[in-house]
Amino acid sequence: MEGHRIFALKNTLREQLTSATEATAFDALLLASAGKIAERLRRLLVYRNASSVLVPPTALFRQTGVNVLLDGKNLVFSSPQMHQGFYLVNPQRIPRPQRAAAASFRSPNPWARRIVHRGGEKVRVDLLLMPCLSASRDGGRLGDGSGLMDLQVACLGALGWLHPRTAVVGIVPEANLLDTIPMKSTDVFLHWIITEHRTLQTTWHGPVQVPIVWELLDKKTLRRIDVLFFLKGQKISSST
Repeated sequence: MEGHRIFALKNTLREQLTSATEATAFDALLLASAGKIAERLRRLLVYRNASSVLVPPTALFRQTGVNVLLDGKNLVFSSPQMHQGFYLVNPQRIPRPQRAAAASFRSPNPWARRIVHRGGEKVRVDLLLMPCLSASRDGGRLGDGSGLMDLQVACLGALGWLHPRTAVVGIVPEANLLDTIPMKSTDVFLHWIITEHRTLQTTWHGPVQVPIVWELLDKKTLRRIDVLFFLKGQKISSST
């Protein structure tokens, strides 16, 4: 019941925030600051120490993707709705003048290679970037309500791509920064927050540990998202 209560509280908060700010205005605010946000991220030690960075494939993170490749880091991003898993762009295989073009999230991108999770390929992801409708100083995050970002992170963990020092950075408008946000066990906590005005470290210092709640996933979702279908098969095999 606690999970249902938190779910309801987060939905109420989401409605309050979206009614106060039109979605187009919200997107425009962050897009106008995308360059500054990307540069603030560059100054973080967790970014400088990262070898592979998971970047959401949206316009807000386009400049961040360019920076990741220019800085010699692996760019990892999800396919649309995670249907085809994850892609990797290795900057070491790209001439430096072409790295900006290689940061495209659109298909086809000749520099982006689909990660072969079915073949046991693993990518050690050091940093996760997450867009937020709201975020809190204690590490709480409020997303769009789809649960897709949380599911992505849960899949990365199940694939063995995360490690105890993997960090999560949330991007959020300053006006939507709160002191606390109720969180469920399946929600991803934030270690750092970047707004259009500043960077701050949250009070959350725990590792990224998000379970896949299989009972909430229907057969259609499992068939549609190949990573989930693969992981479900592994789960069944290990239990027999």
